[in-house]
Amino acid sequence: MPFLGVNPSLLEAFYPNSDSHYAGLQATLSHRFQRGLYLQSTYTYSKSIDDVSTASVAFITRVNDQLNGLSSRGLSDFDHRQRFVTSLNYTLPFMAHRHDATGYILGDWEVDSVIVAESGSPITIADGAGALNYDLASYPVGTADFAPGYGCGNALNSGSLQTKIANWVNPVAYVPAKPVPNDGDGTEGFGDSPRNCIVGPNQVNIDFTLAKTFKIGERQSLHFRAEFFNLFNHPSFQNPQFTGNANVDATNPNGTSAVGEINATNGTPRLVQFSLKYSF
Repeated sequence: MPFLGVNPSLLEAFYPNSDSHYAGLQATLSHRFQRGLYLQSTYTYSKSIDDVSTASVAFITRVNDQLNGLSSRGLSDFDHRQRFVTSLNYTLPFMAHRHDATGYILGDWEVDSVIVAESGSPITIADGAGALNYDLASYPVGTADFAPGYGCGNALNSGSLQTKIANWVNPVAYVPAKPVPNDGDGTEGFGDSPRNCIVGPNQVNIDFTLAKTFKIGERQSLHFRAEFFNLFNHPSFQNPQFTGNANVDATNPNGTSAVGEINATNGTPRLVQFSLKYSF
């Protein structure tokens, strides 16, 4: 609880009083073409807002003042503003009507693919030393302050994705939270930067499958599949990882430390696997 000198380590509070709102537009387009091609695309434009994104009602996990939901209100942790998914299934028409050895080997191959592209999820810029005198037991502890002239709209680093991996957020855009008034020891309090106002890297992935079933008489068959996950070996970077008790550490007032360093990716590098199944 946000009271100076009170340590809540032995206190378990249940407050199922969080608030969330979701609004979205969903569109789907699908068509089966005459020559064996089926295509389906879905697009979602949405926005999810809450003050807590966890399902737990114990140990309140709001940002900053645990008793004030407005101080923690922002984009949901799982919010992705835009999401585009296209899937296709195509039976290749080549050699389909040949009944010789060439048609048996080269005909009736099937292609499947799934393409996913979505906006990044939000990030909270926390101060690793913020709100320590409140002895908050849950994550996050407290946010950092914005430096003069900076806000949610201009705190991101500029440039290409490659140049922003070390500092997804501009280090000089944040400073430690202000000391608690009349506290005497200069301990930092709650920051003024909102929860989840910075959005992380976009995510893109393409999977591809090539398959064919070889008939062996009337009752037997041999099914071959070649699967390519992350076909073009495109890296989808994760959000900046935790530093201590927070997403990123903005405790350096000179901005010389890495704020929002990205050091991991989602999924795997390109993965290729083959399978052969005999049915009888």
